[in-house]
Amino acid sequence: MFLQKGKLNKPEGAKKHELQNPKILEVNLIKEEAAVSFNWSKNLLVLALVLFLAGLVVTEVYFGLNWWEEQEAAQVQVLSDKVAKLDAEASKLKKSATAALSYKEKSAVFTDLLNNHIYWSNFFNWLEKNTLSSVHYEGFSGTLDGTYSLAATTDTYADVSWQVKAFLNDPLVQEVEVTSAASSKSKTNSGQVSFGLVLKVNPDIFKK
Repeated sequence: MFLQKGKLNKPEGAKKHELQNPKILEVNLIKEEAAVSFNWSKNLLVLALVLFLAGLVVTEVYFGLNWWEEQEAAQVQVLSDKVAKLDAEASKLKKSATAALSYKEKSAVFTDLLNNHIYWSNFFNWLEKNTLSSVHYEGFSGTLDGTYSLAATTDTYADVSWQVKAFLNDPLVQEVEVTSAASSKSKTNSGQVSFGLVLKVNPDIFKK
């Protein structure tokens, strides 16, 4: 009983020491230290593989862009050739058109001159047919519109009147007007009668 009681009654200093340094808490949780190492051969292989794949992708992209550029250049060249060909054809057509227009203009002028010549020939043939044998023309002016001024001479005033009637008898004549009449007769010669006429004729006479 005494011994047990002695065990139970420990000094306060011993109890305090046990509470401050409990042996049960001094436990080593790390049994073994892990050694950290870097596997250079494995990682270099992965790095080389990555670099190889990256280089492969870059190479494919480069050759792809180069092929695309060549295709575009070929298409541009084809278009340039077509444009040059069209320009050459347009220039050739322009020259042909210019020559054709020049020929057409010259042909039109020549045709107009020829037609005018034919028209005037028709008119003078008609005038000769409807003129008295005693009347002689000394002047003429007019255009193809059908109005003409004539200066003529004859033997007598009666011939002037007969000439006016000869014109009026033709259905193509629309109007005849004597603008002047004068005789050069004197005591020494019989003289002639000079007269002027304004003659209006249907212009269709020149187209027949």
